[in-house]
Amino acid sequence: MRRLSARLPPRVEQFAFLGLGGNLGDRLSILQRAVDLLDADARTRVDAVSSVYETAPVGGPEQGDFLNLAVRVATRRSPVALLALANAVESALGRVRVERWGPRAVDVDILLYGERVVRLPRLEIPHPRLLERAFALVPLVEVAPGQRLPDGRSLPAALAALAPIEGLTAVGTQVVAGAGGAGTGRARAGGPT
Repeated sequence: MRRLSARLPPRVEQFAFLGLGGNLGDRLSILQRAVDLLDADARTRVDAVSSVYETAPVGGPEQGDFLNLAVRVATRRSPVALLALANAVESALGRVRVERWGPRAVDVDILLYGERVVRLPRLEIPHPRLLERAFALVPLVEVAPGQRLPDGRSLPAALAALAPIEGLTAVGTQVVAGAGGAGTGRARAGGPT
């Protein structure tokens, strides 16, 4: 039943939470373009954007530091269709999958989709390494106040389990929803809606 439900579109908008990051090119500009492309989708709107954080790469070859953020989206896409949108955004912005955990212009991961659990060959929700990665949890807490993991744990409790948190530097709030010329004027996390 879970496999079917991961492919069927929801009857009403669902909140999903995406992690975005990249370490090639003009990192801030690419993250802004990724948020704009997500927001331009007819079935998905970016509802909130976290602060931007700079982190050292985790795993993989030696490479430059990443900029990371999280977004809350309201979507009428199924989890599988949302993954297709995330992959399309990555492709549009030049993502080429050469080496696992290697350098990339942009990475768009589904961290959470409401309280759903999805286990498919190409999609796991919650993201399988979410609870190991402060660079994903810190911005996620900003855009998901009160959100719980499917097992009932709070996000702040999951983040506290990683303490002490090191190697994560807040860069600012330069990336916003609605900046792509669509004129939506949607607020960032913590701002008016």
